[in-house]
Amino acid sequence: MQRKPSAPISWEHAVVLTVAAVIGVYAGIAAGLFAQSIRFVQLVLFRSGELWKALAAPGAAWRKLFEQRLLQAHWHLEFLATAVVVLAAAFGVEKLSEKRRIRVPLLQAQRLRAVGMAGSFGLVLYYPLLVLATFNGTFHEGESGLYGILLEAPRWKWILAPALGALAAGLLVRYVSPESGGHGVVEVIEGVHAGRWEHLRGRVAIWKSLAAGLVIGSGGSAGREGPVVHLGGAVAASLGRLLSLPREQIALLLACGGGAGIAASFHAPIAGSMFALEIILGDFSVRSFTPIVLASVTATVTASALGGAGNDLQFVQWSFGHPAEIVIYIVMGVVAGICGIVYIRSVQGAEAFFAGHRNNALSRRLGRLRPEWRAALGGLCVGLLALAAPRVMGTGIESMNAALAGQLALHLLAIALVLKLLATACTLGSGSPGGSFFPAVFIGAMAGGAFGQLAHRLLPAVAVWASPYAAVGMGAVVAGVTTAPLTGVLMIFELTGSYQIVLPLLVSCGVAAALVQDRVGGSIYALAARARGIRLGAREPSLRDVSVGQALEQVAPIPEATPWEGLVTIVANSTHSAFPVVSNTGKVVGLLSPRQVRSALHDPTLAGIAIAADLCRTDVPVLVPEDDLETALERLRQAGASEAVVVSREGEPPKLLGILTREGALEAWRSSSGGEK
Repeated sequence: MQRKPSAPISWEHAVVLTVAAVIGVYAGIAAGLFAQSIRFVQLVLFRSGELWKALAAPGAAWRKLFEQRLLQAHWHLEFLATAVVVLAAAFGVEKLSEKRRIRVPLLQAQRLRAVGMAGSFGLVLYYPLLVLATFNGTFHEGESGLYGILLEAPRWKWILAPALGALAAGLLVRYVSPESGGHGVVEVIEGVHAGRWEHLRGRVAIWKSLAAGLVIGSGGSAGREGPVVHLGGAVAASLGRLLSLPREQIALLLACGGGAGIAASFHAPIAGSMFALEIILGDFSVRSFTPIVLASVTATVTASALGGAGNDLQFVQWSFGHPAEIVIYIVMGVVAGICGIVYIRSVQGAEAFFAGHRNNALSRRLGRLRPEWRAALGGLCVGLLALAAPRVMGTGIESMNAALAGQLALHLLAIALVLKLLATACTLGSGSPGGSFFPAVFIGAMAGGAFGQLAHRLLPAVAVWASPYAAVGMGAVVAGVTTAPLTGVLMIFELTGSYQIVLPLLVSCGVAAALVQDRVGGSIYALAARARGIRLGAREPSLRDVSVGQALEQVAPIPEATPWEGLVTIVANSTHSAFPVVSNTGKVVGLLSPRQVRSALHDPTLAGIAIAADLCRTDVPVLVPEDDLETALERLRQAGASEAVVVSREGEPPKLLGILTREGALEAWRSSSGGEK
């Protein structure tokens, strides 16, 4: 039996997968670099005297410690070796393709070379990042977190540091990179659903990361995932433009960057993949799944190489004790949904208030201020709130771990919950750059921890343990704020490492997401995207998504021997823009338009004696129903025609099915788009 030849390699698919892996490398490096930059800013602002003393003192013990730590650091020379191998292989494939020694198209070889160079550079970035991490590690404050630093810092720094950080970030956005404002995720969503990725550039992502690092490092209440997602999207957009990839592939790579950013920030590749599929892309097809998973896994591995294997949140175990506890988790979902609604509304309200859109004197005065001063006022508000609860400053990972371990009293959890909502609204609402995902996790931990303690006190035989409610609350509030229940479930499943906790997570996350969707009408990202005129979950189909069979117009053919009188009668009694002309055997001869008949009326040599074969145009494009409209319109353009003939693929001669016009093609696309174009 003769063996079938193997299918040729899809080099386009190989390029996309390679780019997805490179995006994951950059997202992992960006997550580590951003986290270390935040720690460095914290040292500079809250331990400035100690820091400068250690650096300036000659022969200080710190220098010896720094040198010792550098020697003991995990340099992972395999990264450098991999970069060299990838670079050599990329150039080698291009050279061999030029000499036709291998069966790789030259265009794809050049693309692989560009991607190889980008990937090698990303791997090499690991080493300056390692130096910065080692530097931060020589100070005990760099390991104890912001809350530990604040307890040893004077109170006036609590107040002034967030204002100074927000002011510096605002000045950077105003005078250096105006595109660097915003939360980060919405810009990537805009690129995916609206095709606007011009603002997603590497330069913008770097400045945005620096601005957000100043805000979060100084104590601003924002998420560190936003700039990482933005940088992943910027790498995807830059490589897509460099490689001249089609729009749909660039959109897929932007989603890869978003998922890789979440995966690297939380060391959760499954949650990162689901975030990209459920929130950014809104597409669960197999075509989308593979590159997104590859990018998320690569980002997690790269980030773990610097930060260690695991995440910043401690593990939580949960076991099913009493069947009635599921009812408690349903109530937990309602509470989380309410928290999500308040969170979304508070951020939106603060944005309107600081922008001067509220009908009161204070709001109008704030609206007249320059953006950097509005951001500074927002930071000042955060500092004042920190006097009552210092845990609201920064990302609050230490406080989340304390809630997961059950170390915070009920009143502390409640105070941190309320003030974190206000602090996040002041930070993001005043225009400071940063993410909105991480604060939702913090709010969920506080809400869940408080709810768990109440449930344990009221029903100790049912709610045996209070601490797992903090973990479920984290996932449920995230599910509510993003209206993405699977993302909330999978994120907490990965962070806790407990399969059993998936059961209450499914209940609480589903209830919270449904409540927010019903009361608010969408996630915090969807609402921000709608404000920019972007439709999520209902992306307009491209011309490739509509077939010729959906747009063809059925027109009765005209025999080629039809006399002049018959032609005039047909044209006068019809509104069709063209008529197929066929021979006696049914073969298509050409197309006859009413314009040609009307023109013949003024030509004495044709009027009254011409037949259909004399007037029809014979060099018309021929299409089949399976062709897409993009292909059809391109053939019309090349032929300089406005109409084409549509025939069946089978039969000899092919059966005439109708005609396709430019107007019919656009009308079919308009109908498939919902009639709004």
